[in-house]
Amino acid sequence: MEFKTPKVLEKKPVIAGFDLKTIVIIIVSVLLFVFTVFVSFFMSLLSLSVGIFYVYITKKYPKKGELTRLLKYNSSTKCIRVNQQIKSLIKRN
Repeated sequence: MEFKTPKVLEKKPVIAGFDLKTIVIIIVSVLLFVFTVFVSFFMSLLSLSVGIFYVYITKKYPKKGELTRLLKYNSSTKCIRVNQQIKSLIKRN
């Protein structure tokens, strides 16, 4: 006994007049657009909040110094004071 496939199953799936492949491409491109807009908006808010936070910190602690001054201090060479004579520091065998 042979079974025949119904004609309805032989057709491509159609949604709102478009085939399924076109609908998937449209949905993916819309989601990608929404994602890029959201990321762009989030990054702009993040950069603004960093600037506002920097202004807030500099107003709250005006005499503490800048971040660059702190970094220069930590990366510069330090002066070490020694309470001994140089001859005692240099050992000769």
